[in-house]
Amino acid sequence: MAVVTLNGQLGGAAREVGQEVARKLGADYVDRLLLAEAAKRVGATISALAEKEQEHLSLANRLTRLVQTAFERSAYTGSGGDPFFGPGVDALLVHPYSEGDDDQPATSSKEVDDNRFFEVISDIMKDLAEEGNVVIMGRGSNLVLKDFPGVLHVGVVASLEFRTEITMQRDGISQDEAEKYLANEERARISFFKRHFKAHPDDPILYHMMVNPGTIGIEASANIISQAAVLTP
Repeated sequence: MAVVTLNGQLGGAAREVGQEVARKLGADYVDRLLLAEAAKRVGATISALAEKEQEHLSLANRLTRLVQTAFERSAYTGSGGDPFFGPGVDALLVHPYSEGDDDQPATSSKEVDDNRFFEVISDIMKDLAEEGNVVIMGRGSNLVLKDFPGVLHVGVVASLEFRTEITMQRDGISQDEAEKYLANEERARISFFKRHFKAHPDDPILYHMMVNPGTIGIEASANIISQAAVLTP
């Protein structure tokens, strides 16, 4: 079963490409938003996770189970006495690369141990890859899973003009606002990769292949990736 990771600059349509790849492969698509939703579910659904022996779990239950297992495995504890995560952990999951932004002022969410948090996310990615049939978006997944056999690592690139237009449409903001937002997030993304991997996220050597949805489109990008995933040994 295919396992694909996609990483790229914000606004570069990596999310749209990843979702289309998952559809074509009949695989689950997992990104930060789905993980954040799973994190919210953990405390309320622990008792329901007895169904983990089931042969087939819905994606929501599958992610909740993996989040639960990863938090337990790392003995992760947040503030406020919560045994699994404190206030702000789901916010960290939602934000693209906030934990890698050295310039971001300290907040309640920033007080969470970055390294421990990163370990949890890495464990979830590894568990997803072991189960297979999944497209994993972002968070340095290509480097977390670099030693996993049979995983296709894809870099997604696009021009600033394309990424700005996508961001303006997606978030309903002006061009100036979009450009500032993208610049801030790009600094955070680069910082994240440097901190955790001592690498630059756009180094092509870190990927098996790269696509540019801004020039060939989302559909063509997804087709190329899907075909390569099927052929990946």
